[in-house]
Amino acid sequence: TNTFVVTDGAGLQSTCSFDVTINDTEAPIANCAAPFTIQLDATGNATITAADIENGSTDNCGIATTIIDKSTFTCADVGPNTITLTVTDVNGNTSTCTTAVTVEDNVAPVANCAAPFTIQLDATGNATITAADIENGSTDNCGIATTTIDKSTFTCADVGPNTITLTVTDVNGNTSTCTTVVTVEDNVAPVANCAAPFTIQLDATGNASITVGDIDAGSTDACGIATTTIDKSTFTCADVGPNTITLTVTDVNGNVSTCTTVVTVEDNVAPVANCTAPFTIQLDATGNASITVGDIDAGSTDACGIATTTIDKSTFTCADVGPNTITLTVTDVNGNTSTCTTVVTVEDNVAPVANCAAPFTIQLDATGNASITVGDIDAGSTDACGIATTTIDKSTFTCADVGPNTITLTVTDVNGNTSTCTTVVTVEDNVAPVANCAAPFTIQLDATGNASITVGDIDAGST
Repeated sequence: TNTFVVTDGAGLQSTCSFDVTINDTEAPIANCAAPFTIQLDATGNATITAADIENGSTDNCGIATTIIDKSTFTCADVGPNTITLTVTDVNGNTSTCTTAVTVEDNVAPVANCAAPFTIQLDATGNATITAADIENGSTDNCGIATTTIDKSTFTCADVGPNTITLTVTDVNGNTSTCTTVVTVEDNVAPVANCAAPFTIQLDATGNASITVGDIDAGSTDACGIATTTIDKSTFTCADVGPNTITLTVTDVNGNVSTCTTVVTVEDNVAPVANCTAPFTIQLDATGNASITVGDIDAGSTDACGIATTTIDKSTFTCADVGPNTITLTVTDVNGNTSTCTTVVTVEDNVAPVANCAAPFTIQLDATGNASITVGDIDAGSTDACGIATTTIDKSTFTCADVGPNTITLTVTDVNGNTSTCTTVVTVEDNVAPVANCAAPFTIQLDATGNASITVGDIDAGST
């Protein structure tokens, strides 16, 4: 019931009452906020309220409720979402409006990297990893789209610690990174290649040498060789024969390999044979002489040492009188030989032994002559090398020689040496003369009554 009051100009009033039925059929005016963006939280959720959408809706009678058709959002809602605001006035009239709520996921994923680990290069000097080797349970509210690493292949250049970055990208393009250390190791030993066995020669000083290059026949390593060494590079006479040589190959990462080959050391240098100057030796009284190697060797040398020195003739007899070429053969400890020669002149300066017969007597014959021979005087003269001649200084005798005669025997050996001895040969004349008298003859006394004759008158040729 409504009361109507009328007042006049004098202030007088009059009232009446009536019933008025009022109907509100006018819908409210729904005003939505401008489009806006919301962020999903770390759990992948976001919410809005009607107040976030309602932007001053009005109604003549008043607004009873404002509601929205979607207030919670998940990862599935990322992007623009049309949200409807429904405004209901106190009388049940409704209006709607819409706006766009863009759901964004700006929460970066949680990147979890594996603990540092080690990988090995293979024989070619390479190694690889995948993102799965680095990724260790990374998470994201809306889900992970990709995991990538900034380095997946490794070579010798990467030996040592390598910081690897894992990039985790979620389904909405947010990224996070983490790092871990991948230590690259080269534990592959180099391939040591040795040369085939070979032979070297000692020089004249008894020395020889080799280099690593003589032994290394192309050793290899994927990462490179740092050093190649051999355990023996110089050789002396003590090394003649086979020598096992070890080649040690060390790569740039300290891995080591070895191989061996045999180096045979030979001594083919002949010794230096030095002979003495020519010299002379004397036969002794027995006709013999000898020399030793020391008489011929004048300091022969060899770098590795002399094993033997021999001469081709060491004893001499009368048959060797004169120059003899003597060969000295020098053999070193490794069987090499050299020779030299010198002349040994053998001399026989030993005089023969002259033996004379004891003194003896010879008789002149009827002619007043006597003779002897060497054999009568030589009583066995001797010489080691032989007697060439025996002579005597007198072999014939006449009446003039009656009496003792000293006879000299001269003995000359085959080499011109002489000796003498003497003995006494007594010459005797025991032959009576032949007396011849003249025939009877007459002589005359002279006036004085004397006469004379001579032996000549009587001797008619006594002999």
